[in-house]
Amino acid sequence: MQDSTYLLYLVRHRGLLKFGVGGVRRVRQHLSAGAELMEVIEGRHADVIAAEATLKRQKKEAAVPLRKWRTWRMPASFGRGTEVVRADVEIKLADVMTNGRDVTVRFATRERRADAESG
Repeated sequence: MQDSTYLLYLVRHRGLLKFGVGGVRRVRQHLSAGAELMEVIEGRHADVIAAEATLKRQKKEAAVPLRKWRTWRMPASFGRGTEVVRADVEIKLADVMTNGRDVTVRFATRERRADAESG
């Protein structure tokens, strides 16, 4: 299990960012709920879990609570919001998982994919 590949993802919905781990189905679940894809990094399961733990620790250290009304507006796919922060919090997944591979384009819409390929 530790060497199997897993995804660390970051999505945005309204004024919120959600980071998490999972497979392709989990990422697509957030996109189907209206979230915008920000970044997806693929790596070994153990590395992805360690990176998520780092993000959770950083969130706890920042201690910036979400207002209750913000959580009411979250898509159901965001769950209880334990990995949710305000959109003005800077998160760069590649900074916490340096040995992963950026696979964001794999989930991009046609328009976004064309922009990425031309830029």
